[in-house]
Amino acid sequence: MPFRPFFCAIVSFSLTCTLAMHIKRSSSCQSFSSTFPVSSVSSRSSSDDVPTSPFVAISPEGSYRAGNDGLELFLQRPDGHITTRGGANDKVADGATINSTFTLLYGKVTYEVLSPLVAGVVTAVILIADEHDEIDVELLGGDPSHWQTNVFAPSPEDKQPLWGVFSSIEDVPAAKSPDASINDFHKYSIDWSADRIVWGVDGKSVRTISREQTRKNGTLHYPSHPARVQLGIWDASTPVGTAEWAKGPIEWDKAPKMMTAIIRSVEVECPNF
Repeated sequence: MPFRPFFCAIVSFSLTCTLAMHIKRSSSCQSFSSTFPVSSVSSRSSSDDVPTSPFVAISPEGSYRAGNDGLELFLQRPDGHITTRGGANDKVADGATINSTFTLLYGKVTYEVLSPLVAGVVTAVILIADEHDEIDVELLGGDPSHWQTNVFAPSPEDKQPLWGVFSSIEDVPAAKSPDASINDFHKYSIDWSADRIVWGVDGKSVRTISREQTRKNGTLHYPSHPARVQLGIWDASTPVGTAEWAKGPIEWDKAPKMMTAIIRSVEVECPNF
């Protein structure tokens, strides 16, 4: 990925700051699974509230729905006229972002996800730390037969952000159908240890990156801080570099007014040390 969207950075940071006031991050791992009943996601907490649910929304109410169908994440068309110029839109849609209220340092997280097939829309299921370390699974609506993996761990030595340096593109498995796509439910996994990260899909490992392989310009860029689960859908229609990466921008005269990604389940498995 060539550029990290400013919106995502802001909403991630704002919630982690709020949660950090009340929740002590844990370096331990607790096994967990959810199919997202209504009670599993609370609305955005104020600075005086301690979240009691396993997930909290940091996008507005109405941007998501939890229940029998899992967790639905909505992306709605911006109000007013939208102009596309130079490969980017002048307005960006607001999408849902949900964070876990727990953290883990190492373990395996499996996300069962269906993503909309609209160019310029990105569904992201990631691990993110307060220090901005990330381990990513990203589904691009404009690239139905592939999904992307990435790590990001900033260093004071970096002269510029290394957004896409450690990214990779993987195939969506066609075991069930030759037309399989990210618009079908697949189980994407991140298996994270102190020495390596393994990404998988539908029970099969597809990519491994070692700690040493994240060395760039003499500095390691390996995620090593307690991280939260983050689930989101976002509009990658600006700036130009992000829109190009996401096969966008979104053509709103053709796209639905609202698009939905579905997270049917999340499971956390702890390592055996």
